[in-house]
This record gives sequence, structure tokens and C-alpha cells, in this order.
Amino acid sequence: MSSSPSAHTRPSPPEGNHVLLAGCGDLGAHVGQLLTRSGHRVTGVRRNPQTARVPFPVIGMDLADPGTKQLPAVHAVVIALTADTYDAAGYERAYRQTLRGLAKALPEAPERVVLVSSTGALGEHDGQVVTEKTEPRPERATGKVLLAAERDVQEIFEAVTVLRAAGIYGPGRTRTIDQVLRGSPVDHQRITNRIHRDDLSAVIVRLLETEDAPALLHGVDTEPAPLGRVVEFVAGLLNVPVPEDSGSGRPHGKTLDGTALQRFLGEHPLQFPTYREGYAALVEARG
Repeated sequence: MSSSPSAHTRPSPPEGNHVLLAGCGDLGAHVGQLLTRSGHRVTGVRRNPQTARVPFPVIGMDLADPGTKQLPAVHAVVIALTADTYDAAGYERAYRQTLRGLAKALPEAPERVVLVSSTGALGEHDGQVVTEKTEPRPERATGKVLLAAERDVQEIFEAVTVLRAAGIYGPGRTRTIDQVLRGSPVDHQRITNRIHRDDLSAVIVRLLETEDAPALLHGVDTEPAPLGRVVEFVAGLLNVPVPEDSGSGRPHGKTLDGTALQRFLGEHPLQFPTYREGYAALVEARG
């Protein structure tokens, strides 16, 4: 078990193996659909299975408190969790308690694990370009819990990839579009990093199917950008005024370098390599 970003996981088992989705919300459901289409057997886990509209079975279980319930033996696990509350206690339960409960409920160790974390585990790093080799320095309590969960998963399981997702946008995740439509002021000089949900899902599937998957990746597209540039583009698509600047005028925030992800993807690049392609598709889908 290694926590080094340069360490590599073991080869994945052949196509068609059983994958467990620990967390089956929007992201997990989309990952499951992609896996099903590519021939994998998929089982989801969520507290309220009745609300899952997916083409695969979903087990009803609170992984943070599984009791004596047991999960099926699987070859791989994707851990894609969402906290009920966005504070340290909510993150502690959603991530660290769930990881312990997952390990307890699995009858045997999976051969591959992907944990979807967040770039919030890195900390601010204001004005810096951040790579997978950058030492995390989270200041927020939630970021500290995320970093602890990343270390937990590497101690609990073998063959782990931690995928730190930047801001996820896509169908049902249209906050920036909504802000522009409302004309809500935004901080134009804040550096923003993002990845489309469909691309993040495809990256997860590729991690499961790749023989030499990295132990740490930042899930981010190829063009971090000041928020002002993004809202200006979106406003142009919508033919509405650009929201006013609510910031100080000083550039701030970290820039995530996505070189490692692009290298990993190789001949399978992102479908939405920048915010332009992603938001253009979302606006077009609005009709």
C-alpha cells in the first residue's frame, strides 16, 4: 500500500468483472451506466435505493453504519460520496466513517479501488500552479477530513487510485449558468478549475480498465481560467449581460495543472477539454 503519487496500482482484472459503486448519486450512476455499456457487472450502494433510476441493481445500505449487513464480493470499488452537510462532521461521516464501514461490509478485499476525492484536500496554494507532487496544506476543516480520508483508503485497501476532482459541472450542475442568468455578481479574478461530469465519469472507467493506473490524479480539464472569463463566455452564449465583478480585482486562487491526467488519457482525450466546449453543450441542451 503506497501513498506516493508516483506509485502504481496492480493490473485490473479482465473486462466484465463486478464493480461496486459505493455512493450512487449523479456521478456514481453515470459511471455505472458507462461500465454497464462496456460489459461490466455493476452493483450500486446507497441509503435510499428506491430513488436510483439506473440499469443495474442498487443495495440499500448506510455504509457509515452497515451493522451486520454484507456486500457482495467484487473485483473493484468506486467510492463516490456526497456529504449531507458541508462541515467537518458531515465530511467525517460521509468519508472516513463510510470507508471503515465499507471495509467491514466487504467479504474480501477488492483488486482495484478508486476514491473520488476533491481538490479541496490540497488547500489554498494561492497564486501557485499545483500538480500531483504538490504537498497538500488544507486549512479548512473539510479539506483536512478529505486528506485524512485519502490516507485512510490507502491504508485500508490495496491498489488504490485517489482521483481529486476539481469543480464538477454538467447536466444538473449548472451553477455558473444559473448565476449568469440571474445576473449575480461574481469574483472575476478568482481562478477556477473544473471538469465536466461526463469526462470525470470516463476517467473513472478508464482507471478501472487500465493496467497501470496512477495512484493519484487531479481530475481537471486543460484550461483553468479566471471566473470572469468563464462568465463572459457563458453570457455570450446566452445573449445576456456579463455579471458584475464582486471581487477586489486581484487575481487569486490556485491553478491545477492537468498534465498528468492528459498523459494518462493519451489517445482518449477529454470530450470537453475546456469550459468552452462544456458550457456550449449545456446551453445548447437547454434549447
